[in-house]
Amino acid sequence: MKLSYNTETLFQGRDIVEVIKLLHEHGLDTIEFWSWQDKNLEAMRQLQAELGIKVATLVVSPSTMVEPERRDEALQALRESAEAAQSLHCATMVHTIGFEKEGLSRDEMLQSLIDGLHAAIPILEQTGVTTAIEPLNTTTDRELSGYVLNTSQLAFDIVAEVNHPLVKVCYDMYHVQVMEGNVLTRLQNHIRHVGHIQAAGAPGRHELYMSELNYDYVLDAIKQLDYDGYVGIEYFPIHDPLHDLIDLHERFHTG
Repeated sequence: MKLSYNTETLFQGRDIVEVIKLLHEHGLDTIEFWSWQDKNLEAMRQLQAELGIKVATLVVSPSTMVEPERRDEALQALRESAEAAQSLHCATMVHTIGFEKEGLSRDEMLQSLIDGLHAAIPILEQTGVTTAIEPLNTTTDRELSGYVLNTSQLAFDIVAEVNHPLVKVCYDMYHVQVMEGNVLTRLQNHIRHVGHIQAAGAPGRHELYMSELNYDYVLDAIKQLDYDGYVGIEYFPIHDPLHDLIDLHERFHTG
């Protein structure tokens, strides 16, 4: 199992170059992050060359896939994000797909998402980058109210319908636990459709040991799955996270 570390949640407010160097000092050489537009990508590429840093995921530029009239805008955002990922040798993007639009039915929004993902396939094939659509909870995190893709089952159904190896699901176990439960069983049943996994304590989204989920058990079980992607550690720490990240890496990272 390969672990990656979200620089934006774990080290809020700190410069990503500084964080990369800190993680590297302790043998933690794979990162992920959200927005790429506000990052110094050239500096990151230099660090990759110097230190061997890997980038597991970045997030597709904010756009909506659920509004048909904004399809071109969404595809342009996806193209720019895929090119940014490609420049960092990053094979997977996390893709948040949009919020409810007044005047559109839920069925219309979901069909727009499916059609948009089909339209995105040439971009993904050209760049060789996977897009992983992410279901988010719409109950605990109030700012996510109205987000259309709110269960993993819906995400898996959509990916199965699109049926392309570069269109997957980002399976964030925190969000799945809040909305659906049965986190491990769902993951085991749908692992062929998973492009990226993320972990945080649930329901608080803090350290993994502060969770209803037994992450020692869950992470050990993921090692047994037919999955060669990353498990991203993406929580908001209560205290300095470095010791915990080193401990997780020593116990679960197999490379």
